[in-house]
This record gives sequence, C-alpha cells and structure tokens, in this order.
Amino acid sequence: NPSSPPPAPAPSPDSPPNSALLLFCLSTGLVDSLTFAVSGVWCAFVTGTTVQLGMDLPSLFTELGIIKSSTSWPTAVTYFTNSSTAERAAALGGFVFGGFLGPRLPRWVTPARSSALQSALLAGAGTLALVDPTAIYMPHPIWTLGMISASMSLQAVLVQSLKTPYATSVAWTSVWLSAVAPSGPTARWKRVAGLAALMGGAGIGALVVHFGKEEGAGDEHSDESRQVTLRRMGWGLVGAAAIKAAAGVIFWRRGRGGRLQL
Repeated sequence: NPSSPPPAPAPSPDSPPNSALLLFCLSTGLVDSLTFAVSGVWCAFVTGTTVQLGMDLPSLFTELGIIKSSTSWPTAVTYFTNSSTAERAAALGGFVFGGFLGPRLPRWVTPARSSALQSALLAGAGTLALVDPTAIYMPHPIWTLGMISASMSLQAVLVQSLKTPYATSVAWTSVWLSAVAPSGPTARWKRVAGLAALMGGAGIGALVVHFGKEEGAGDEHSDESRQVTLRRMGWGLVGAAAIKAAAGVIFWRRGRGGRLQL
C-alpha cells in the first residue's frame, strides 16, 4: 500500500544498545546512593565531591597546623589519611585516574571488556567492604572509594565515546537541560528514560540501606546500625557489579567486537 508508512529501520549493529546504557544509568544511582549513605562521598557525581573537598580545606589546614606544632609529621599524615577529606580526595583521585586511563586503553578493549573491568572494580570494592563483618566504619576507605570512582569514570568515558543522549551517564545537570530543550522525540525519550533509571537506582540503594530497619527502633549512629549499613553497602556494590556485567553481556551480544574503541 503506497499510503502506509515505511517500516522502522532495524537497529544497526554499530548502534549502542539502549538497554546497556540504561543499566549504566541504574548503576550510577545505586552506587552513589550507597557510598553517600555510608561515607557522605559521591563517587560518580564528583562535582559534589569537589565542592565538599574545597569546603574541607580551611579547617583541615588549621587542624594539621595544630597537630604539626604539637607532635610530628607522621601523626599529621595519619590524621589526614583517617579523615573524611582523605576519603573525598581518594574518590576524586580515582575518578581522575579512570578518566585518564579510559581513553588510553588498548584498542582491543571493547565496550564489553570495559564493562567487565568496571564490574570487577565494583566487585573488588564490595569485597573490601565485606571483608571484616565486625567493622563499624568502611574498611580501607581510600582503596574502596578509589576503586568505585575509577569504575564510574571508566563508565563515563565509554558512554561519552558512544555519543548518545545519555551524555556520560554520570553527570546529569546538562541532561536535565537537554530533556526540556527543543529536540527530537527519540532523543528526549532517551534522556527521560536515563533520568528515570538513575533515580530508580538511587531508590534501590536507599531500600538496600534502610529496608527492614524499624523506625525509632534504635540509634542509626550506633555501632550495630553502622555495621548493618556497611554490610548492606558491600552487597549493594556487588549488585551494582552484576548490573555492569549484564551491560557488558548486552554489548557482547550486540556484536560490537572491535567496531567501537574507547
């Protein structure tokens, strides 16, 4: 029938799979909700971490000066490495490292393999969080947060290289603006879907941390409550690693092979 519309074109094998990209968005919300609940640090939304780090500097320099005048530099270094400032610096440093490494990975590192590397980093961070079941605070926070941020940064490099409406999948301020800017319906739908996946991941993270805890049943800052939250964060990171692994499988099944390099 000449009046019937032409059939929709089949997805190109070189086009990035939306399902994998939405899983990345989901993992972003899940990971950041978990790390913020435990340590107050953003590992994907590093704009917030950068502002927090800047706010820490005046008081940190003052406290380090007092420590140096009364004891020694080793004491000051120990104080810094156990501070929240060091955790934020580790998160930002891990993100910058991943951003530096991502574009320089060998050409044989396909999107599927990049996703596998990201998944391994999250699984490693989750293992570090779970290694001591009696821990009250995050064990090895410098390594844990650095690995998480590196995973999220590698994700950002990958998604940015695909040039999709999801931007980098970890920075969303510009996506909010793009979602309401004049554009085609397909691009707008993808942006809205990505934002929904991000918020869904954050909601899942909140459920992981708080589900089953009776309100008013105890002090959320007690040692027992901190232990429970930390263990839940560890398992949540393992879940986020599984989500990234699923995205890698989708990339692999799409048959991207060597067509797209980072």
